[in-house]
Amino acid sequence: MSFLLLGRLALGQIPEAEVSSPPGLAPAPTSALSRHIAFVFEDGPSPYVTPLLLDALKKHGMKATFAVSGQNLESNPGLARRIVSEGHEIANHTYSLPNLKKLSPADIAREIRAADEAIVRVAGVKPRYFRATNGELDESLRGLVQKEGYEVLDSTLDSGDWRNPSQAKLLRVILDGVKPGSVILAHESFQKSAKQMPVVFDALVKRGYVLCTASELRPPGSPAQAQPAPPAEPPSQADSPLQAEPLPPVEFLPQTQPTPQVEFLPLVQPAPQAVTPP
Repeated sequence: MSFLLLGRLALGQIPEAEVSSPPGLAPAPTSALSRHIAFVFEDGPSPYVTPLLLDALKKHGMKATFAVSGQNLESNPGLARRIVSEGHEIANHTYSLPNLKKLSPADIAREIRAADEAIVRVAGVKPRYFRATNGELDESLRGLVQKEGYEVLDSTLDSGDWRNPSQAKLLRVILDGVKPGSVILAHESFQKSAKQMPVVFDALVKRGYVLCTASELRPPGSPAQAQPAPPAEPPSQADSPLQAEPLPPVEFLPQTQPTPQVEFLPLVQPAPQAVTPP
């Protein structure tokens, strides 16, 4: 789009409807020029990570969605209330962070209801969204979530933070994959990556992106979003609500043919020379 067109748009000389959205993207909620994106942080609240994320978002006056577990919320009620009071969104991420693929529909419903009760009681809000554990929710269980009064929250960009990337790798994955309307998946349970997020926020803001909640990005009644291909499945967080920082992955070098062994013959000591007296 030319600078002349942008200038005319800013002056109100061109209706916004004349400005087309990028191909394949749903129209943004407020304007076709909107660069709004949403972060979804799973597995919190965490006393080691949530304050850092909230401070970084507050610095830019921007918002995010926190998909919390009922257990972690009950363990950190002050953080849950701070999330709400600072204008962020809370989503239901089950009560105990189980692997939903291993539960019956009845057990999944119990997890959703227990988390819902905890969120309403502690944070004082009724979430709109349910975010599944262990990757995107398959079609067979979406109806169950809707019967519980929730919309399924899908991501469109996996940050890959659970792979324990370097800061440069994390930044590159997000900056290369982000586009207007992206819903970016990240985790509070991988502390190393989570603590790098303020740098990611700074880079996105410099590129003109605005961070908002998932509900702000997709107001109720907005057109349904295309379902993304599910990302690679992150490891389960069920063993511990707040995981310690994971160990770096082991890198295996490609196997090569062994070098032939060189056989060394034992060194033969020379026979001592007879010494003739003078």
